[in-house]
Amino acid sequence: MSHLPTIITDLAMILLVAGVTTILFKKINQPLVLGYIIAGFITGPNFSFFPTITDKVNVQSWSEIGVIFLLFALGLEFSFYKLKKVGSTAFVSTAVIICSMLFVGYGVGQLLGWSHMDSIFLGGMLSMSSTAIIIKAFDDLQLRAKSFTEVVFGVLIVEDIAGIAMMVILSTIAVATSGISTTELALSVGRLVFFLVLWFVAGMYLIPTFFKKAQSLMTDETLVVVSIGLCLGMVFLATHLGFSSALGAFIMGSLIAEAPNAEHIEHLVSPIKDLFGAVFFVSVGMMVNPALLADYAIPVAVLVATTILGQLFFSTCGVLAAGQKLHTAVLCGFSLTQIGEFSFILATLGMNLGVTSDFLYPIIVAVSVITTFTTPFFINAAEPAYAKLVKILPQRFLDWLERYTDNNDIKGDQDWKNLLTDYVLHMVIYATLLFAIMLGSSLYLLPYLQDNLQLPYANFIAAAATFLVMAPLLRAILVNRAGSAELFSILWFKRRANHLPLMILILGKVLLASCSLYFIFNDLMGIHGILAFGAIIVAVYFIASSDWLMGEYLRIESRFLVNLNEKHMRKHREAQGGEQGHWFDEELYLAYYKVADNSPIIGKTMKQLAVRQYYGCNVLQIRTPQATIDMPGGEVMVTKGANLLLIGSASQLKIMDAAIIQRHLELHRLWGPVTMRQFMLEDHAYAPEQQFLSLAITIDKHSPILGTSLKAADLRQKWSCLVIGLERGAFTITNPNVSLVFEENDLLWVLGKQKMMNTLIREEIL
Repeated sequence: MSHLPTIITDLAMILLVAGVTTILFKKINQPLVLGYIIAGFITGPNFSFFPTITDKVNVQSWSEIGVIFLLFALGLEFSFYKLKKVGSTAFVSTAVIICSMLFVGYGVGQLLGWSHMDSIFLGGMLSMSSTAIIIKAFDDLQLRAKSFTEVVFGVLIVEDIAGIAMMVILSTIAVATSGISTTELALSVGRLVFFLVLWFVAGMYLIPTFFKKAQSLMTDETLVVVSIGLCLGMVFLATHLGFSSALGAFIMGSLIAEAPNAEHIEHLVSPIKDLFGAVFFVSVGMMVNPALLADYAIPVAVLVATTILGQLFFSTCGVLAAGQKLHTAVLCGFSLTQIGEFSFILATLGMNLGVTSDFLYPIIVAVSVITTFTTPFFINAAEPAYAKLVKILPQRFLDWLERYTDNNDIKGDQDWKNLLTDYVLHMVIYATLLFAIMLGSSLYLLPYLQDNLQLPYANFIAAAATFLVMAPLLRAILVNRAGSAELFSILWFKRRANHLPLMILILGKVLLASCSLYFIFNDLMGIHGILAFGAIIVAVYFIASSDWLMGEYLRIESRFLVNLNEKHMRKHREAQGGEQGHWFDEELYLAYYKVADNSPIIGKTMKQLAVRQYYGCNVLQIRTPQATIDMPGGEVMVTKGANLLLIGSASQLKIMDAAIIQRHLELHRLWGPVTMRQFMLEDHAYAPEQQFLSLAITIDKHSPILGTSLKAADLRQKWSCLVIGLERGAFTITNPNVSLVFEENDLLWVLGKQKMMNTLIREEIL
């Protein structure tokens, strides 16, 4: 008889017992996680009335794989758009909850006489609520449609991200057994941020694009193989760089989540995640020792009370601090009174690193089991508790809370807030990518050229290659805007006091670009002093004036944005009944202005006014008593008595209005703004040759403008039309930049009259 490996018999026992217990727990309407934990206890070494597993090492390895697949699946369910959508409420609430529970958990651990490291990990475990248990409770109680559940889910999403960061920070603290300084901790966090931004930006550009290109070649089998291969590859990379395997799995899952077939991948991977996840939770149950729990009954009771009361109080306070009503805050607070999956993962991390005591793991499991059972009761108790709270609290305090939540959104200049947020985000991304290029060039490219290939002038070759890779990014940085062109212009024209701070923001971008160029000339090429300064000036001039570089950057950025937004846009359109082709009808506006007799723009040409360049909108038509000029070219002059028809987005017309006031352009709005759809409907009352027409033109492989930029195509002259937008995938661009290069399958939106239609038919474009 052939020998059967012990791992097979152990898995057979684990899965059979887990199958029976989960069926029973399903029957009594309890979370399956508890069934797995009970199965682990039954098959573990602490339950003597049932055969136990014999190969604990192999089961432990499989449970680590379970953690990887749990985090990979969590990443597949994650959405960067969803993270953006949860807004400040979730971020503020989560910050209050986690910081408070970390402090409380550490304090309780110290009061119980536990070690410094046990107390730190305890704080982390008590700060994370259970997504699976809360979703199950909401479904059972039929509360998913309630408005407060959106806040709860937002908090859970941000907690998942915070949990990943906490794993890295706790690992860093644990490794520094002799103590870690504030500087070392800050460097570890900075290193984490650097790699997260780098992986996110590079991965978002490459991973969804790869799945999109290879979609027709992939069967279900290859999808599973490729997805799991990418997951384990990122796990290896993350651990090689000193991070946890769970971090790598989550990152790759979140990147694949933006692929066009992400839902199908999630469906295919789900059974694998369920299998290994079951092994992980069973391994958690194996650590439950009744004798140990009996010895630590008081700490378990204390931690259960700390978890429930702490989460209830701080969750309520966090949601209140974020500006939600007291009623919503109380309902959220009573919903988050448990710990779950991440607590187990943190406990496993501490045990694997050998920095936490043996008793901590089963105690946390016991606390999780008890708080899981109590969760539905606390959710049901939320409404009565709110009613009592309103009666108990002083009326003056309730009135203050009402005023606070009503005024929460009024916090100064929203335009400045949006601009600074956008500026910081862009600067972090640009700085991360440029620093990564510098590291790759100095640590890998230059040594390879010098030592391995032994090429002459290796430093100049490395400098040229580095410059070519950096150049598109530097072109984007040197665009005369502080991150967002429209917000920059709105603030610039709003009042003169904004000019100096806006110039300082631009200076920051110029300094970043200059430092990157200094690295090329000084570190790689060995040029120093005034020569390096002169070389930087020449390079800046070349980069800032290059339309080709701008086109390359826009191509990269548009692909990134397509990958980031395509899945959401597709779902949005499917929710609208699958209708396409009306986006620009609703998002573009037209406004009609009269040019006063004393206007300073009289006598100036369209090229001199540069309406598109400065304000973002386009002059669609100039009407004078003598003539009507559609889509006026650069040499057309504004004359006395003229009226201008402008087209642009709402924000672009807002910029125009601000500029009219500040620059005293003496333009008076006669009507508008109206949506393009409304304008086109009213326009149909005129004769056909006077009506404006909008068309969507697909750029295929035979298109004469494929691979050319908008500026080079000169469609205004060739087709007698105005380009108003472009759809690339499901991502839309209003009034695209003139350097944008047309790609195959782009959908180009143009606006014109019958002459445009005749031209397109004659050239067989339509």
